[in-house]
Amino acid sequence: MFNYFIKKPILSIGILFFIIFLFQLNKSGYFEKRRKVFSAASCTAVVVKLKKVIPPNWIISCDGHFADRTDTLVVKIKSTPTKEMGISIKSFVYREMANQLSFISKNSPSDNLERLSWVKISIQTGQGQADGVVSGMALSKMRTLKTQDGLIGHLKNSVSVKDNF
Repeated sequence: MFNYFIKKPILSIGILFFIIFLFQLNKSGYFEKRRKVFSAASCTAVVVKLKKVIPPNWIISCDGHFADRTDTLVVKIKSTPTKEMGISIKSFVYREMANQLSFISKNSPSDNLERLSWVKISIQTGQGQADGVVSGMALSKMRTLKTQDGLIGHLKNSVSVKDNF
């Protein structure tokens, strides 16, 4: 066998490069990312669906595990208000958070969103940030609300918000 590889040096070098390539993929976490995509978890299903439609200023990820009910969808959004809007930065961020939560509820699979324990959303601006936490069940119910008053009432009752402005 050893003599065969000595007679075919190009094949030997090719096999060595292939092994180095596989180890590089393993070090970079490529296999871990692929494993997460194909694991059956509600948070992963929501992330895969949302990654197709989110804008580039969003960062989404999953934390926790489904088995111990700590699975959390983490959404970070960088946003910049314009001066022409004529509203305070706090009002802008709260409105942006409500709009983005509505976007998440409408563009996620509802059965997976119901099984999700928590959704953490963070709206970041140059002046500060606001962090909100809502349960997946409450967020999935947001999909069915049609009136603005119903949406405002649902957000007040279900979303816990902490800001620093």
